[in-house]
Amino acid sequence: MHRIILMLFLLAAALDASLAEEIPLTTCDGLPVVPVSISGMKFSFLLDTAATSMLNLKAFAYGDARKVSVTSWSGTAEAKGQQVKIADMVVGEHHLRNLALSAIDLSGIGRACGRQLDGVLGIDLLRKLGAVLDLQDGAARLVVGAESAKSRVPELDERLASCGEAFNRADEKAFADCLDPEVVLFTAAGDFYGRQASMEYYRQKYLHQPPPLQLSITPRAHHFFGEAIWVEYDLRATVAHQVIEARGTALCRKTDGNWRIVHLDHSSPATVAFADAGP
Repeated sequence: MHRIILMLFLLAAALDASLAEEIPLTTCDGLPVVPVSISGMKFSFLLDTAATSMLNLKAFAYGDARKVSVTSWSGTAEAKGQQVKIADMVVGEHHLRNLALSAIDLSGIGRACGRQLDGVLGIDLLRKLGAVLDLQDGAARLVVGAESAKSRVPELDERLASCGEAFNRADEKAFADCLDPEVVLFTAAGDFYGRQASMEYYRQKYLHQPPPLQLSITPRAHHFFGEAIWVEYDLRATVAHQVIEARGTALCRKTDGNWRIVHLDHSSPATVAFADAGP
């Protein structure tokens, strides 16, 4: 039970405002509309991946008057408007701070779809959010943080592979750097808390022991928890001609420019076999 509680605590600690989330969208004559909050007030913004973000002058009647360049699928044109400074725009649980957006009269769009629209959430802010529009299953939703989260997977997998190589060549310094200073390690021999205790376990159990153990880790699935990634993996360890296979999970987070393991747990060996000794 204490393992489950600790795991939930670690996952909860990893959650933050950058967590990928799904935001349900409404429609305006078939066009997607996303709820937005500014200064505690709720607004409805048209979601348009072919336009830059802007505000409706009817809803934001303040700012510095100027001519505004408006870019859309049909090109760029100038219109009378003003620049409005937004201290904090909230989309779902994600914050966009210190924005300077152009405000023009968007009442024509509202009349065309039958409701007032307070602005346009365009490609520029969608990129900042790492957001994608999901229209599957007949339900429109904005997935925020999905692109930025998925882009971290190859880097993490490469790091885990290099950590496995460090383990195989018994490079204690390089392998220790793969572990977070507060790492929690669950094993059949006991639970180990912190980098020093975990390294002592690996040192006595595996590192520098004849015959040398060779392991490989193959990621099976990745789950995103804010800046952290929870990896499900297959483990294959070879000692002499004996092969041991197991499955495990690792919670990883990036600190000081490197991915490190915060929590590591694996099952008892699922398969014990003998490798081909060759001719």
